[in-house]
Amino acid sequence: MRQADCRHKWAVANKRDGYLVIEGCFHCGGRISFFSEEPFPPREDYREGEHFWSFLGGYQATKFDLQCEHCDHLVPLDDVMALMLCTVCDPQCEVGRRAQQESGGRTWPYVALCADTSHAGGRCTSPEGIQALTEYYNSGLRGAAKKIVVVPCSLRRSPDTCQGIVLADVGLTEMY
Repeated sequence: MRQADCRHKWAVANKRDGYLVIEGCFHCGGRISFFSEEPFPPREDYREGEHFWSFLGGYQATKFDLQCEHCDHLVPLDDVMALMLCTVCDPQCEVGRRAQQESGGRTWPYVALCADTSHAGGRCTSPEGIQALTEYYNSGLRGAAKKIVVVPCSLRRSPDTCQGIVLADVGLTEMY
């Protein structure tokens, strides 16, 4: 089947368990994150150029790619460090507003967390990855009572005050 004509049915590929590690620079106030497959999240402070990075937190997380079961198209999610279920903690945050706009508050927003938490480089997660993740999570839902929308973390009002639940497993939609 041609990829352009395919109604993709996404499946998890290249699943890896590990930790989302968040670091902050006390010099510039920047925040970065990365995925670690080590048995324990690294906590060492280090200097990189003008930055002084220190461990701020670590969460169990799962990293994966998505592959279509029909046409084998692979969407690498290298730019997604982890997914977080938004708790809509800030009414001024664009993530919460998007959830409210979609189906009157029955939508759960998942935030795709990228490596450049402060977005100083101007990049976030890819639109293709966001779309594939949204399709994947909604394909497993039954009934119209619940919907999931995946959004890039650049829509958060503040990475320092944002609250949510980092997903430690790809199937955590059944719990909530």
